[in-house]
Amino acid sequence: MRHRALSTIGLWTVVGLVIWVGGFFSVAEQAAFLILAVITLAAQHEFYRLASEIPGVRRSSPGGLLAGAALLFGLFFLAPERLRASPVLNAAALAFGVHLLYVLRRPAEAPALLRSLPTLYGFLYLPFMLSSLVGIARMEDGTLLNRESVGLYYVLWVVVATKFTDVGGLLIGVPFGRHKIAPAISPAKSWEGCAGGLAFSAAASAGFAWLCNGPLGLAFMVPWKAAVLALPLAALSIPSDLAESVFKRLAGAKDSGATIPGIGGALDLVDSLVLTSPAAMLLLSYALDWAKRP
Repeated sequence: MRHRALSTIGLWTVVGLVIWVGGFFSVAEQAAFLILAVITLAAQHEFYRLASEIPGVRRSSPGGLLAGAALLFGLFFLAPERLRASPVLNAAALAFGVHLLYVLRRPAEAPALLRSLPTLYGFLYLPFMLSSLVGIARMEDGTLLNRESVGLYYVLWVVVATKFTDVGGLLIGVPFGRHKIAPAISPAKSWEGCAGGLAFSAAASAGFAWLCNGPLGLAFMVPWKAAVLALPLAALSIPSDLAESVFKRLAGAKDSGATIPGIGGALDLVDSLVLTSPAAMLLLSYALDWAKRP
C-alpha cells in the first residue's frame, strides 16, 4: 500500500515538474503531450496483451496502436479547438463510458465488442477516451487564459482529482474498510475507502488550485469550487478503476505489467483516468466560468 501511494504521488509529481520546467523553455505543451502519448500507447499495448489472454477474445492488430498514435498526434498538432471539444466526440466518449459501466454489471463475461473487435476496443478504451486530456491542454484563449501553460495545469488538476482518490482509498480503505463495494471484482475496495478517496480528492484539488492561484500566479479556479468539481471526477474514477479490474480478472492477471513499483504497468497507472478525462472536458467546457468567479 505504501509503495503504491508513494509511486502514484511521485510519478505525477515528476509529470508536473516536467511541465513546469518545460514552461521556461516554451516546450511545456510538447513535453506534456509526449508523456501522455507514451503512457497511453504503452497502456494500450498492455491492454492488447491482457485481452489476448481472455478466453474467446481474438488477437488484436498492430494497427490499433498506429490508430491511437495518429489520433493523439492529429488532435494535438492538427485539429482546431472546436474539433477537440466537439459535442460528437463528447457524445461518443459518453456512450463508451456507459458501456464500461455496463461491463461492471457482468464481470464474468467479456463484452461482445471486445470479443469480436479487440483492436477497435483497445483504441476506444485508451487513446480515444484519454484524448480528452489533449483537448483540455489545448483549449484556446477565451476558454482558458494563457493556453500554453494554464491548460496544462488544468490537466494536472484532473490527474490530482483522480489519482488522490486512489491514494485516499488506499490510506482509508485498507485499515478501516469493512463494507465491500464490489467483492466479485476487487475485494480490496470498500465504501469507507471510497468516502476517503472523495475527501482526499477534494482536499488535494483545493490545495492544487490554491497553489496555482497563489505561488504560481495563474488565473485558476477558486479552491473550494475546484474541490466541488473534483467530486464527480473522484466518483467516476472508482468504476473506471473497477473496469480494468474486470479485464484483469477475465485474463487471470493481477497487474497489467510490472514496471512501476506498487502499481504495475502503464494501464494500471491510467485506468482511473479513462472515465474522468471526458467528464473533465465537459465540466471545464460548461462550468469553468463559474469556477473562476470569486
